[in-house]
Amino acid sequence: MVPRQTDDAADRPSEVDRRRVLAGLAGVAAATTLPATAAASRSADQAAPLEPTAELAIEGVCEAVVSEDGETVFAATRDGFATVDVSDPANPALLSEERDLTHDGQGPMQRVYDVKYADDRLVVAGPNAGGRNELSGFFLYDVSDPANPERLAFQPTNYGIHNCFFDGTHAYLTGSGVPNEPTMIYDVTGDSPEQVGEWSAVDEDDAWRDAGRNSLSCHDVYVQDDTLYVAYWDAGTWVVDVSDPANPSAVAKLGEHSAAYLAEIGDGFTSEFIELPGNAHYVQPNADGSAVYVGKEAWDREDTPDHDGGPGGIELWSMGDEPTRETILAPPEDNDGATSHNFGVDGDRLYTSWYGGGVRVYDVTDPTAPRLLGGWRDDETAVFWTAKPIHEGFVGASYQNPENSREERQQGLDARLLLFPEPEGEGEPAPTMEPRPVPEGGSDGDTDTPTTRPPDGGGEGGTAGTTDDDPVTPASHTPGTTTTDDSTDGGSPGFGVLAALAGVGAAAGLARRRRRQDEE
Repeated sequence: MVPRQTDDAADRPSEVDRRRVLAGLAGVAAATTLPATAAASRSADQAAPLEPTAELAIEGVCEAVVSEDGETVFAATRDGFATVDVSDPANPALLSEERDLTHDGQGPMQRVYDVKYADDRLVVAGPNAGGRNELSGFFLYDVSDPANPERLAFQPTNYGIHNCFFDGTHAYLTGSGVPNEPTMIYDVTGDSPEQVGEWSAVDEDDAWRDAGRNSLSCHDVYVQDDTLYVAYWDAGTWVVDVSDPANPSAVAKLGEHSAAYLAEIGDGFTSEFIELPGNAHYVQPNADGSAVYVGKEAWDREDTPDHDGGPGGIELWSMGDEPTRETILAPPEDNDGATSHNFGVDGDRLYTSWYGGGVRVYDVTDPTAPRLLGGWRDDETAVFWTAKPIHEGFVGASYQNPENSREERQQGLDARLLLFPEPEGEGEPAPTMEPRPVPEGGSDGDTDTPTTRPPDGGGEGGTAGTTDDDPVTPASHTPGTTTTDDSTDGGSPGFGVLAALAGVGAAAGLARRRRRQDEE
C-alpha cells in the first residue's frame, strides 16, 4: 500500500479543510485565541493547527503501539495485525500484514482490536468481546524482523479479551465476561505462556461482588515497574502491586463510585454506565509513575436532562501518599461523540485521541495548568482510536470513515494511519472541565479523594461483581479453568452499545458541523 503524502502543493488542505483543522482547537480561552486573520502571525503561546505529513491506508486498523526506538508501528486490524516502518514520517511503509489468524483448524479469530509490543515480541489478543464457541486467546509473535513476523505460540482462553498489556515477561489480559472481571496474568518469559495469577477488586473487598457487571467491567490495563493500572469503568481506576504476579495486591483506587452505590443501582444500561463521573476507560502513567492519566469514555444521555453526563475528558492525577486529581482535560467542542479514547505519553507530553474530535497534544509538565500544544480533526473523514508518539512526531489511527455505511464502518473500510509533526511552541492554556458530582447514596464522596492502602496490605478497596439476576453464580476458580457468564456471551456487557454510541456521536457531530457550514 502506498502512503498518501500531504506535504506537496497538490495535496495541501483547502481553506475548508484548514477551517476543520482550526475548528479542532476551538473552545480555548478567548484571551489566548487570535482571530483567523492573524493565523499567519501565530505566536509561540498559541496551540498549533497541525497537518498530517503522510497517511497510510490499512483496512480495519484500530489500536496501534510503537517499538522502543519509535520507528515501527504495530497495529491491530480486527482480523490480525500489521507492521509499519515509520522511520521516515513522510513516507510510512507497510512491512507486513498477518490476517485470518487460525490455530489447529479453529478460527480465524474475530474482533482483534488490541496488540501490545515489548522486547521484539508482540501479543495479539481477541476477540474483544464474546469468546464463547469461537477462537479466543492470544498469539505470541517474534517481531525482531517486523517485515517477517514469526508465530511462537498461541494461548487459548474461554473468554474474550477486550484489551491487554505486555511488559516483556508477562501478558495481562482483561477477563472480559469472567465473573468479577479479573485481570488475567500469564508468564511468557519463554515461548510457552502459563497463567500464574489473576486479580479483581473482589480480592480486596467482597462487597464489590454485589455490584452490576456493566459497572464493574475491567476495560483496560497498563503495567510499568511492577505496577498494574486497571481502568475498571464505574468502579474507578486501580493501582495494583504485581511485583509477585502470583499474588497481586491493590495499592490505591482513584475516583468513582463505591461498591455500595453500584449495588444499589443494579445492572443494565443505567445512566451511570453511559455517563460521567465513572467510565474509567484507559489509563497510563508517566515514566516514573509520579503522575497517572485516566481517560473517560462517556456520553450524555438525552433522558437525563438534570445533568451533563458527557463527553468525557482525561483526568490528571499526581501520585504519592495521597493521590490527587489535579484537573481534567476537556473534550473538543461541537461533537457529542468527541469523548476521550486511547492515548500515549512521552515525557511531559500527552498524545490524545477523541474519536470524531480528532487528535490533540498537551504539555502536562504542570498538571494543575496543562497546555494545549496542537491538534487536528476532520470529522467528515476521520474517527480516531488512538494517538501514540513516535521517534519524530506522533501517529494517529483513524479506525473508520463516518460517511461510510454501517457495514463498511464495521469492516474498517477507509481506516488509516496518519502521521503528524511534533507541535512547536509553548501552546496555550488547555480547556479543562469540572468533575461531575458523585450521586448521593452509598458513594465514596468526593472523587478527588482516593481510597489508598499501603503495599503491605492494610486498608480497603475493591471492584467487579455480578448481580443476583446472573444465571451463573460467581465462584472461586483456579488459573486456567475460568468460566464465562452465559448472559454476556463471554464478553464485556454493554461495550457493543458504547461502540455504537461512538459511531452515532461521530455522525451526529458531522451533521451539526455541516449545518453550521451551510448557515455561514
